[in-house]
Amino acid sequence: MAEIKSSIELAMERTKGLTFTEEERRKFEEERERRVAQALILQYLKGEMVLRELERKRREATPTARKALDMVLVESLEMDAEALPKVQEAIESWLGKTNRHLVQKMKDLTVQWGQAVQKRKKRIKAQLREELERRGIRGSAVEPNVEASQAWEKALRELQEEFSDKVSSLREQLLGALAQVD
Repeated sequence: MAEIKSSIELAMERTKGLTFTEEERRKFEEERERRVAQALILQYLKGEMVLRELERKRREATPTARKALDMVLVESLEMDAEALPKVQEAIESWLGKTNRHLVQKMKDLTVQWGQAVQKRKKRIKAQLREELERRGIRGSAVEPNVEASQAWEKALRELQEEFSDKVSSLREQLLGALAQVD
């Protein structure tokens, strides 16, 4: 009786003689390390892994895996992200004492972001209050929901655009500094 082969068996037979070039093998490995790095950083940002464990994994990693971890962590540096404090904590820990100026630059940018957000929020809240008053809705208990407004979404996009060059520049500097730290 004829043997029925699975799809995987058929694919294995057809590709038996094929081999990867060194470049293909390297790219495949880099992509695998990047996926592992993304998973590790996500676990850390979700609170499923403590910083010490992440640091240990970074120390034990190959140079390319370490670079992938650094890159994924620095890419996670978003001004409006809830995970910002954890990202900053890890970057500060990994940079150590040798790059205090970059850590301070990161903290200063975060403060600038926070101030800009509060300023815009206050302005939009006043606009929303005026709009409600024009509709006859007023009083001390009236509290406009700024975050749910379209004006806030637009303002947030504008702020992100305004800060994007600064964040990109900081990311590049951080990656360069992290490449020097082992």
